[in-house]
Amino acid sequence: MDGFKLISRQYRMLSKNRFGIILLLCISTFLNAQNQSRGIITGRVVDESTGDALIGANVLIKETTLGTTTDFEGNYRINRVPFGTYMLRISYMGYDTREITDVRVLTGEPVHFNVALNKQVLQGEVVTVTASAVQSTEAGLLKMRQKATAVSDAISAEAISRTGSGDAAAAMKKVTGASVIDGKYIYVRGLGERYSTTSLNGIELPSADPDKKSFQMDLLPSGLLENIVTLKTFTPDKPGTFSGGLVDVNIKDFPEKFMLQVSTSAAYNDQTTFNDHFILPNSGKNDWLGMDDGSRDIPVALQADNIEIPRYSSVRTREEAYYLDGLSKSFNSFMSPVSADAPLNQSMSIAFGNQFQLLNQNIGFLGSLTWDQSYSFYDNGVVGRWNMPGPIDEVEGLDSQKLFNDVKGSHQANWGSTFKLSYKNASLGHITAQHIRTQSGESTARYLSGYWQDLPSTATFETRVLSWTERSLNSFQLSGKHRLWGAHIDWSSSLSENEQVEPDQR
Repeated sequence: MDGFKLISRQYRMLSKNRFGIILLLCISTFLNAQNQSRGIITGRVVDESTGDALIGANVLIKETTLGTTTDFEGNYRINRVPFGTYMLRISYMGYDTREITDVRVLTGEPVHFNVALNKQVLQGEVVTVTASAVQSTEAGLLKMRQKATAVSDAISAEAISRTGSGDAAAAMKKVTGASVIDGKYIYVRGLGERYSTTSLNGIELPSADPDKKSFQMDLLPSGLLENIVTLKTFTPDKPGTFSGGLVDVNIKDFPEKFMLQVSTSAAYNDQTTFNDHFILPNSGKNDWLGMDDGSRDIPVALQADNIEIPRYSSVRTREEAYYLDGLSKSFNSFMSPVSADAPLNQSMSIAFGNQFQLLNQNIGFLGSLTWDQSYSFYDNGVVGRWNMPGPIDEVEGLDSQKLFNDVKGSHQANWGSTFKLSYKNASLGHITAQHIRTQSGESTARYLSGYWQDLPSTATFETRVLSWTERSLNSFQLSGKHRLWGAHIDWSSSLSENEQVEPDQR
């Protein structure tokens, strides 16, 4: 019962989160309206020979008072730039100075320029270059893999957008050596999900399913992804809990502009969809959310901590018999599968994000909400058991112990939400808070009938199973990146709680 109370509290928490999300969207829309006549210039400054970020480089718009310095990741951002054409000047001690001409800020959309500076021992002349195309993130990933000490594979947001993948699981299908099972679980190098580990922004994620170690990757929409890196060898700085591979999913921190991505899909299954023979247990009104509505709770008469249930053999009075009979009848009376409708398999997702300034500080947020439901069914299954009646050299065949016809129907519903809030300051560093909530519920009905050797030959054995399995995951993450006394400091902390509830299995 405590599990259901916990789920109720979490559902209320989700409603509060939705209110906060709507409030942030309204604030973001208001701020965008205030800056309709101004634009943004962003980019990254790196060492041309090594690709390393240059921290504290000066980025100025010539003939104006607008400018900034790069942060510890080499990124810069100049806000509230009036519409027009400018020259951008980038300088850093010990490096040559670059000037980018014909920088046009004509709309409210961010204008992005990445710059690579050469080391300069002697003072030289100013080098002027023409504005060039944005460097692709694929090139950045290749540079990272080139410098990595472990064997790895990666896919960037750019590649994910080209493939049209709707979630992280679909994107992983494009990674060499990785397989996606059931549309959500990742197998690396052919090894099962128990040999793989999933992390989010470097923090290991627990699975909401106690029977599976792998995280459900389909709960992360592609619009939030920066990249997915798959490590296939060990290094001392990584968890020692995998032998197949470590899948590290990195979420975007600061969107360059307001982002809203909505997707939906439907699928037809010729064995399940609109099948007149489809079966399920009796359903609750919240099954589409993967949550029980309370109809599967322990009967009220049995919820007391000090209740005493008399044994059938010890009942001596009519009152005791009526009491025991009442307890028995308080349970759910449905003991057999019922006919049900199986519509199209469906999925929906929404992802949004933006960046704004609050008290001259950069604040970014990202959020997502995903939901899907699917149905599966078969009515031509066969379950059998045979034994060998004697030594192998003396028998002509196996004796059948059991031979059943198997019919099974199931309905699974999942939803997940993520929300991420980031604060970035050139001197203080980068601090991020993130919350992940997932919920999954599966309703299953199964019917077996046929021959069993322990029964008379004219008898038919029948058995039915009705079950409900509900899983949930709550994960809070807090992390930061700073530069202190010439050293890079990365830290992270997380609190994760998962739960599985299997009430009223019949």
